[in-house]
Amino acid sequence: MVNPVKYHLGTQNGERLINIEPVYEEIAGGDLFATGRYILSEENAGIGEIRFDGELFEWEWSGSYDLKDENVFMIVKFIREYNEPQLIGYLD
Repeated sequence: MVNPVKYHLGTQNGERLINIEPVYEEIAGGDLFATGRYILSEENAGIGEIRFDGELFEWEWSGSYDLKDENVFMIVKFIREYNEPQLIGYLD
């Protein structure tokens, strides 16, 4: 994932619109490096952060918008399987 994306999360209480924003760091020469961190927010309020380390991930909740474990797993699966629409031609 290169650009922020909006994810429609279906829950028992209805659909929630979750913003997922990848975090990049600038390295030597001005290149950007994917950190494996994704900031989650909803309605302009922070929800938390998902961090990937290979196949493992960590979830840190940091807001008042609680997510159940199964919701976090759905978001993790979405991030892992997401193909940036404008980059699909470059991946073939």
